[in-house]
Amino acid sequence: MKRKFNIIFTLIVLIFSSCSKKIVPTSLNNFSLKISKSQKEIMKSLNTSVEKIVNAGGNKKRKKSIIKRIKELKLTDYTSTENIDWLSFQKNILINIKGETDKIIYIVSHYDKVDMNPLVIPSILLNGVLDPLISWSYTSDGAIDNATGVALSLQLAKQISKEKLKHNYRILLVGAEESGLRGSRSHVARLSDSVSNNIFYVINSDVIGVKGKKNCVTTNVSNSTLSSTSLKIAKELKIELGKGSMPSLACSDYASFKRTSFFTDFKRSLSFNLTGAFLPQRSYFTKKKENEIINFSSCELIDAGDYIGGIILLPIGSIHGFRDNIKLVDEQKLYEQFLLTFNLIKRMENIDKL
Repeated sequence: MKRKFNIIFTLIVLIFSSCSKKIVPTSLNNFSLKISKSQKEIMKSLNTSVEKIVNAGGNKKRKKSIIKRIKELKLTDYTSTENIDWLSFQKNILINIKGETDKIIYIVSHYDKVDMNPLVIPSILLNGVLDPLISWSYTSDGAIDNATGVALSLQLAKQISKEKLKHNYRILLVGAEESGLRGSRSHVARLSDSVSNNIFYVINSDVIGVKGKKNCVTTNVSNSTLSSTSLKIAKELKIELGKGSMPSLACSDYASFKRTSFFTDFKRSLSFNLTGAFLPQRSYFTKKKENEIINFSSCELIDAGDYIGGIILLPIGSIHGFRDNIKLVDEQKLYEQFLLTFNLIKRMENIDKL
């Protein structure tokens, strides 16, 4: 999750142990769903993905761990990587599963993490160019922001590859989201008109499966049909799904797909990176584009700590600091979000337009 700050500064850096970290299991007695063998296997696979990403280390190593996980899930033949732009050392990972129609559904989540600490300030102002050098200082596990979203996307890719659905599915695992949505912005900018015109809808998942918080569809940014369909499916499956709003100080990769143009992209860059907006960017070479999106995030996305941290400039919020750790991952909620999203995908296979 990317939060907007005109000045990012903090007075302390908290260094924690880099020992292997595992999800603390949620009691299966709390499940409203009967757990079958196949469901347990999916839960185990989701947990494994989260743990591997969290334990990888900095953002460059997180990318490598995801590529390795893709191989374990036998998705390598569908997978490619792409450079983001001229000032980023991160890359996007793309899993492309072809179908029988021309319609394209994007499933998007970002894999990079960030902290609010003094070393981040010059990197933010330079569009994240220093990230490979400073990732060691991050106290955040990047577990809920956003290893859970990536784990969900990978599991959806695995399921879609087995089901052989009729539409084309592009699973986009984005780098440099925390540096101003740079990964998704550059990807959207380079899409041809034929691809852009065939995008049916986009699913973005960012900060999901959090203990003590409901998963939500953020209705203030999401397509109304996709939102209402998701809520209906959740009710049918007896899964808790709330209706929430994306806070004004928060944003995620859905924005790059929802609406972009040269002026929109420049304004976006200016709000995130200040001086970085005046450096050359691939995403500036884009036409006006709009797509229908649905965004899933935690209902209580930002708490008092985030607002206080923004005022006193300390990493004490629920994300972008030491509070984002793997112990916050709720394996039940993560599995239920997978079940909900996959059923949404299958339901939308039979709908022609939004």
